[in-house]
Amino acid sequence: MNMANQIEEHIGDLTLRRRRAGEALGPDAEAIEAHATSCADCRARIRALDDEQRSFEQEISFDRFAAGVERAARGNRTVRRPMRARVWVPSLAGLAAAAAMLVAVLHPSDGEGPGRRHGPNRIKTGGAGITVRVAGVDGQRSARVDSTEPLSRGERLRIGYTAGNHRYLIALTIDERGVVQALSPEKGASLTLSDGTPSATRYLPDSWELDGSGIERIIVVMSDSPIDVDTAKRAARAAYDKASGNFARMPSLDLPGEQFVRTFAKP
Repeated sequence: MNMANQIEEHIGDLTLRRRRAGEALGPDAEAIEAHATSCADCRARIRALDDEQRSFEQEISFDRFAAGVERAARGNRTVRRPMRARVWVPSLAGLAAAAAMLVAVLHPSDGEGPGRRHGPNRIKTGGAGITVRVAGVDGQRSARVDSTEPLSRGERLRIGYTAGNHRYLIALTIDERGVVQALSPEKGASLTLSDGTPSATRYLPDSWELDGSGIERIIVVMSDSPIDVDTAKRAARAAYDKASGNFARMPSLDLPGEQFVRTFAKP
């Protein structure tokens, strides 16, 4: 089915999420925008996405999410210490409308950057994706998808995911010096994801402040089988070395599953 027919039958959930997040929609952008503006049903779904975001910010209050931000801004920075927070599970209405601010990051497969890999570990698409929320003294926002997100002093990050068909998740960071750290889980093997609705957005129960300065990248791998944390860390370092430390040329990690990245400039 071509995009024109899809638009006539209403815009898909993933496309609506991408549109709301401001992601470029390619040659069909004008047709998608026209349909989103004229179709009462799609307008209602867009409003539901807005309601979903407001619900998120009410369920995970700014004070809970960004606890310690003002203290860090006064100079008492912590070193990547996770802050426990309550997991947000969307309402049934929100699930029907799909989660807010979800963007699946799919990069070229030419070896010049993160994305699909060829061979036995070929990535499959299953509606999976991530969003990274940033909290600071000025409020909350979603991290940029296709460019580096600048961070202010003391801002904290929270990772949301939509599992699609995947059962396991592991989140890492690597900085411009090649230092790799596991965010979730910190050791052992990948997190086992719940058997809930595949299109539901859930948030990892911790938030993080990226310490130090310079560029740092978050990498989330969702897979069909668990991955050892130490194996994932070695794969991240190997990809960094292959690119000679150039994030713009860093390939996907040599791991099974689907990979998503966000890049941050620390103050």
